[in-house]
Amino acid sequence: MDKNLNILKIRANLIKYVDVDEIENLPKVKVKSVEEFLESHRVLGKNVIYKYEDNIEQIFFFVDNGVIFYIPTNGFKSLPDMIEAKSLGLSAEEYYEYLQFGNIDEYKKYKSSGFRNIEDYKKAKELGFIDGLEKLVNENIAKKVDDKYIIEYLYYGILEEQIFSNDAELYYFALDRGFKSFDELVEALKAGFGDYREYQDALKRGFKDAYEYNDALSRGFKDAEEYKIAKTLGVSSEKELKEYKELKRICENFELETFEEGYLLKILMDMRLDETISLKDLYNKLKEKERLMKIKKDMLNKLADISGPSWYSTRFTTIDDLEEYLENSETISLLGEYIKEEKIFRRIYPPKPSRRIVIIDAITVLGNMHNLSSKSIENLIKKIKNAGFKNVMVIVDIETYYKIKGKDIWKYLIDKCKIKRVESKDEAYDFIIDYIKNFGALVISNASFKDYIMKNPKYPSYKEIKDYIIPFTIKDGYINIDIELLRKIYSELCIKRLEKIKETVIV
Repeated sequence: MDKNLNILKIRANLIKYVDVDEIENLPKVKVKSVEEFLESHRVLGKNVIYKYEDNIEQIFFFVDNGVIFYIPTNGFKSLPDMIEAKSLGLSAEEYYEYLQFGNIDEYKKYKSSGFRNIEDYKKAKELGFIDGLEKLVNENIAKKVDDKYIIEYLYYGILEEQIFSNDAELYYFALDRGFKSFDELVEALKAGFGDYREYQDALKRGFKDAYEYNDALSRGFKDAEEYKIAKTLGVSSEKELKEYKELKRICENFELETFEEGYLLKILMDMRLDETISLKDLYNKLKEKERLMKIKKDMLNKLADISGPSWYSTRFTTIDDLEEYLENSETISLLGEYIKEEKIFRRIYPPKPSRRIVIIDAITVLGNMHNLSSKSIENLIKKIKNAGFKNVMVIVDIETYYKIKGKDIWKYLIDKCKIKRVESKDEAYDFIIDYIKNFGALVISNASFKDYIMKNPKYPSYKEIKDYIIPFTIKDGYINIDIELLRKIYSELCIKRLEKIKETVIV
């Protein structure tokens, strides 16, 4: 501040200011400038300056010899304010805005920034948006062309280009898209997102890239894990991944080598009881599926510019291969029978009694190991086989497996039964319910299948499986089941089987 201006401000501050409500109708002289106004005031020996405002005029004035000497206030509250504003080149409105900053350079930045008001500017500064466009250029997120800044991002799958002139436009854009800070916006834009809600949804689903996120959703995938698995497998959609998982589960449950075998089992399991299908039609279904899977894989390879085999592995090269499989597969025989003379497969239920599976749920049966011995398990299996059921399977989850691994009970089970090991209790329940639905398996278990089915809408009502669940008790180290119930079930199976054979013969 120059010396004269400083002196002027000191002089203005030493004067007493008085607000008045009215003034007499005296001659008036408008002084040219604030400097001359203060100099006149000093020369005439005045000590007070009055301020008057009405609907017509707002003035600073003093009176000498019946004459009013004045200058317009121009919106200023005092002469020192007017002097300071003049030195800064500011109007009254600008000056009082400037006082909220206390720094003329920052105030000028605000005035040129495009913000609607000071509150927005300060909020934007607090959130990191001031100089934000230049920061985005430095991060290679924005491109600067002449005096404009260009940003590209995906907005719900559509590539958008946004052009900004200043930080204010960036700030209002960010608020409109739900962002709460500049850092949030930067992270989202780095990942290709232009909307906070979409970005957060992607993060919850495990995605860190907008292109993968939108590609996944367009294909029906729910999360990044599904999408990653699908890409690894070469699966093109959520529907295909669901089919992959279903066939994989069938293959694992029945120890099948190829997905084509799994698809064959699915076809047969979906047939109605007593429904038939010819060998030729069955083979054509399998080959049509193989053709469709190849088309899908070829399209995916072309789109992704990759080359890889299909996940859908095959087994049956000729119709004779399929016929041989239908004749000799133990699993197929549980679903029905292949009649070679007629070249048809008939879905039959129940299967031959001796083939009917009895599953021992080791999770509940062996839950209290300290009360049991290998002898107790041996007696249980003998009871089941003496009742007429020769096909005994034991299912264990990982937790139960580690409880009995290396013990005599485990050695006996491996020697005498077919073992199915799964990762979890839920997986074991899924396996058991599948076997009940498709093969009429009987299950030795105290598990609460009713609660499990109620939590899983994909399953039928509990009533449809409850008659297949045989509870047990443990007393004095022995596992007790209702042998008479087993024998009754076996007898009923034999009768139903004979009736089915008679019906076939009569037809």
